[in-house]
Amino acid sequence: MNKVAVTYWDNPRTISMPVNRSAKTAKAQAKTSPQWFMFAVISAMTLMLCMAINLRAFSEMSAEVEQNERLSLTVEQLTDENIGLQTEVHSLKTDKMTVEREARKIGMSRPNEKVLVPVN
Repeated sequence: MNKVAVTYWDNPRTISMPVNRSAKTAKAQAKTSPQWFMFAVISAMTLMLCMAINLRAFSEMSAEVEQNERLSLTVEQLTDENIGLQTEVHSLKTDKMTVEREARKIGMSRPNEKVLVPVN
């Protein structure tokens, strides 16, 4: 080795410096958490985020399914009512007895017919 290197390696102050640095790094390493812990924390946070998103999507889907069932029931009821009204319209257009019955309900009568009116 050259003279400068020998002076450096033989000097007790320069030899002790790396020992002090390693003591500082040992303290710094003691304060830091292990890598697996950071991985576990990040994984747990990612899992919680995914669960929150999926829970929200599931609740919205459940609400949509419930609304779809309600609307399907309403459509079915209105379809049945529409079929009933179409049947009534058809019978009013074709059946004379149905027309006469409906006319009597609203107080109409034939020209030569006497109508009995109840008196209370």
